[in-house]
Amino acid sequence: MFNEERYDYIISKLKENDRVSVSILSKELDISEVTIRKDLNHLEKENFLKRTHGGAVLINKHVRADSLENKKSKNIEAKQKIADLASSFLEDDLNIFLDAGTTIQALLDSLTKFKNLNIITYDLEIAYRLSSFPNLSVYILGGYIDKASKSSTSLEGFENLSNIHADISFIGADAFDDDYVYSTSENKGKIKNKMISNSSKSILMTDCTKYEKRALYSFNKCKDFDYFISDRKNEKFVKNFSQKLGEKFIY
Repeated sequence: MFNEERYDYIISKLKENDRVSVSILSKELDISEVTIRKDLNHLEKENFLKRTHGGAVLINKHVRADSLENKKSKNIEAKQKIADLASSFLEDDLNIFLDAGTTIQALLDSLTKFKNLNIITYDLEIAYRLSSFPNLSVYILGGYIDKASKSSTSLEGFENLSNIHADISFIGADAFDDDYVYSTSENKGKIKNKMISNSSKSILMTDCTKYEKRALYSFNKCKDFDYFISDRKNEKFVKNFSQKLGEKFIY
């Protein structure tokens, strides 16, 4: 049996039972437990499962809202690499929409190096951190403050976007699959979508740990972004999106 055939078998078993055992898989596939462990380790790296003592469990594919503080400690290196790639689109004299979130926050140091930028955001931390730079003008969308994400996500903020247009928007995501990009919040999803539609160029910034997951609200199709920036830690993801998006996919 080839590697890919074993991977497919293991994933199908996980979908049936939510967990698998090394010893049982070894007997069912008639191969050594050492090989099964290697297979499980590979699939864990590809974000299909989580290893446990004696086996593995299926990763929950449905994402729920997480606090800003928890997000700050996750995938720091990948977020910074994504931000470094995104910074190549920056230049002086731009009007810029900045989405909320820690991946977008990784872009802030690069923004401070340019002149005459107008920044429009609903993320309180982003607005506060950029407000002290004389070369930047910062506008924050009004409305109710969500304490967990430290962002303004109410209807007032969405309505304030109606008459604002930008040269470029940098957008984050809570999850994405082969077709759609998702948010855990309906209001955040609406704001993201309006930022995309009201900008001349839209750029998605998200790391591959969010791949093949979903949240309650989709706000855009992957193919409809002008550019999709991510990292290369998931081989399946990189292969699929390189073929699907071509030069729009940057990693």
